[in-house]
Amino acid sequence: MVMKNPSPCKKDTHASIRRWYQTFQETLMQYGVYVHPLWLFRKNHGGEWGFSVGDGPNDNLPTPLCMTCQQSSTLIYQLLSQSMMLPTGSPLHDVVANCYGNGLKALKAILQRSHPAFVDEPSALVTTYPKQKDKSLLEYKMEAEDFLQMHSVVQGFSKELDDPGELDIFINNMKYSTFVQCVTQDERRQRALLHKYQGDKLLETLNSALMMPDCPGRDEAISTSRAARQVSTPSREATTGARTSQIPRLCARRGARINAIGAASPNSAGTGGSGSGGTSGGSADRTNTEEYYNYDQGPPNEDVPGPFTNYEEACLNLLQIEVPDHEDTPNNMLTYDNYCRGVLAI
Repeated sequence: MVMKNPSPCKKDTHASIRRWYQTFQETLMQYGVYVHPLWLFRKNHGGEWGFSVGDGPNDNLPTPLCMTCQQSSTLIYQLLSQSMMLPTGSPLHDVVANCYGNGLKALKAILQRSHPAFVDEPSALVTTYPKQKDKSLLEYKMEAEDFLQMHSVVQGFSKELDDPGELDIFINNMKYSTFVQCVTQDERRQRALLHKYQGDKLLETLNSALMMPDCPGRDEAISTSRAARQVSTPSREATTGARTSQIPRLCARRGARINAIGAASPNSAGTGGSGSGGTSGGSADRTNTEEYYNYDQGPPNEDVPGPFTNYEEACLNLLQIEVPDHEDTPNNMLTYDNYCRGVLAI
């Protein structure tokens, strides 16, 4: 089950590695595979695994779990050796390969540069506040929370985004910080509305601000979606030839006519028809390689309308059929009954 449900690491930045490790640890622990929790690592403790197994007061796990850790280490190495588990081209692939089947050692090696317990100067990991830039709002919020967690480990005191000062910095580093500050500053001063900027409500509140009609972020999102639709949706002209429909023939009656769109009857004197005197707009851009039926059932040398090759044009052409009255209908004309049968055939 562990091999079928991996949790790959998408990026090899310090914050991404720490977030991935926590997800990886929680996932594998559900299947009975032991992975040491991220914030329980201690400096200069635990050897190659980063934690110790024994019965002493400073050991992390009791001795009976030693076999479980050995089995988990082998399975973790097999999982980390998969090419999709780590970012393509990342040096972390070599880090894992150097651990020779020891998965718990490989996990510590992956955290070697990103965890304050393994870095010589842990304060260097919290010198720069994260900025949104091209990240999504959710990804930026997760990175900010990771930074505050790191800051609490290094400095010894804890702060979260619920703190007004930290929230000020968080909003100031957003992509559209000026607009968000103008929209939210009045609400943040009202005690009754403070709950909108705490916990899980913060992301919902900021998303609502970014979707306001006058927000530059909303304009950018709309223009991006329009461009995506234009690229993904082909034009009608590009798909006309691909949607050629094969429609059954009408009843073989002489004199039956299905005119092209906007064309005059072949028996009229106009030159705008689709026969030899003119070309219809619906068939002007067809190639000779397209397959179609000739719906003209008249004499061989008579003027014929141009054919059509799609269902929409066929439906419109039905409106052009002239149906004579029953009492004036000669034998060589299309009767009303034949007209109805022709519609059903199409």
